[in-house]
Amino acid sequence: MLMQHRMIIAVVAVSLARPVMASEKNIGFTYIEGGIIGGFVNDIETSGAITGGVPLELESDADGGGFIGGAWQFGDQMHLFGEYASLGQELEIRNGTGTVAGEYDVTRWRIGVGYQYPVSETLAYYGRLSLDQLEFMDARADGFDLDVDADDSGIGAEIGAIWAATKTFHLQGHARYTAVGGIASSGSDPFESDVLLGVNGRWHFLPNITLNAGYEYGKITTFNIGVRFSF
Repeated sequence: MLMQHRMIIAVVAVSLARPVMASEKNIGFTYIEGGIIGGFVNDIETSGAITGGVPLELESDADGGGFIGGAWQFGDQMHLFGEYASLGQELEIRNGTGTVAGEYDVTRWRIGVGYQYPVSETLAYYGRLSLDQLEFMDARADGFDLDVDADDSGIGAEIGAIWAATKTFHLQGHARYTAVGGIASSGSDPFESDVLLGVNGRWHFLPNITLNAGYEYGKITTFNIGVRFSF
């Protein structure tokens, strides 16, 4: 009886595992994902993006928010994609008489088209072109009448690779350019271009469902944890 139970459990386990194993042999670009995101905006203290009625000394610190994204593959090697993220930033304001805590919001989105080139069942290269938007908004602190003047859009491009390291774990690396990558160091535009480097890991714990973790380094550095549903 014990042997029969073990055989039944083994058959059920194999039956449940086979869809996961089969689905991970192909690297697809049709998915919906979302989760939490944190990040840090560099150089806010020198930008003049946030102003008030009196000269302000500013310092920004990391905070969190949420993100959502998705892609739809059409044809054999093309896909459309979109991403949206909104995260807060803590703000420390000094005006010569004291220090007050505040905050502001950072919103980023991009939409575009991509091309993927599958080298094998476990490796694919891809490239993307996009329209990128970046905005700072809703700066607030008790006792200060703050204003934010930072909203712009531009062209973006990305190249990367996805590697199915195992049947249940995918690793992705990318480098991307965006015309609105961070606070401008000079000129009249609020933002300037940047090249960002990122890495993502995805663990397939259920058929077509993955747990994601990612990190992207740039003038605005972000990290995220979320869930992806692949189709």
